[in-house]
Amino acid sequence: MIRRPPRSTLSSSSAASDVYKRQIPAEDRWGLQNDLYASVRSCDAPFDDYLEFLSNYSDEDAFLPAAGIASNLFHAFSVLEGEKQEQAASTGRSLFEGMLSRIGYEPSEDENHSISILRDQIIFHAVLYNSREAREYSFERFEMLLEGQAIHPDIMKSIMQTGASCFGDDAYRYFTERLLSSDSEHERMNILIAMGWFTPRELLVKARQYILSNVPARNKFVPIISMTANPHSIPGMWEWYVSNIPELEKLHPLHYERVIEGIVPLCGLGREEEVRVFFKNYLNRNARAEEVVKLSLERLEINSRMRRYNSSKAKILS
Repeated sequence: MIRRPPRSTLSSSSAASDVYKRQIPAEDRWGLQNDLYASVRSCDAPFDDYLEFLSNYSDEDAFLPAAGIASNLFHAFSVLEGEKQEQAASTGRSLFEGMLSRIGYEPSEDENHSISILRDQIIFHAVLYNSREAREYSFERFEMLLEGQAIHPDIMKSIMQTGASCFGDDAYRYFTERLLSSDSEHERMNILIAMGWFTPRELLVKARQYILSNVPARNKFVPIISMTANPHSIPGMWEWYVSNIPELEKLHPLHYERVIEGIVPLCGLGREEEVRVFFKNYLNRNARAEEVVKLSLERLEINSRMRRYNSSKAKILS
């Protein structure tokens, strides 16, 4: 059962949001919105209810509830389509611009580590949701990287993801050169994550081939998982997976399982029956993957139901 606050707190006004923060601890603020989003995922509540409830978080900047909201909105953005996807982006853009204005775009020496983690998460989400402020800031920082200047390591991942998403060939050249020359494992991992976020189809194809041919086997799964969350990459990921199974099966079994977990729940949307039939035959020759396939297919079904439910709600309202 979802724990809801008194109706008097369910207001979009700044004053009500402040009351909400002072009356309810951060852990419970996280739990309230997360419980409601769990009901959205199980189709016991429409996505609109979650968006309305988030009006209570307009001044939120505590790590746990803010990170939970970011994760849930990104899931909705990835699963839903059309107007609902746009609403997820609009809400995220507004919330994250507010958060970033309060915690700042630049890390400070004395800040809590959780703030650094939150900032690096929501800067790229804000860029993805078309925040002008976040884009301008991130563009400037990525241009600094291209010019050989240093940026703070705590924002490097989000800045590199922005670079891949918006700078195209320049970003690809920079990443492939830095992967060879950098002596920092932290930087190389951030580059591999960013390489999943190219936008043009031809660059995505190029990056996928680079991953299979040039990235060490222990790290191949990192950019692949990134690609399974990239809206521009998702349409081609299922065919790519099926075409490259012999190569992907050479990965460490745990890494290969993570690839399946990443690809199936999102990249299988819109082709659910095809995916189910494929794995029914696949498991006849690779029973070791049965557990992860079963779990991934369940998540695909949950996402598929959530998409259909909210689409039908939109049609009824229109």
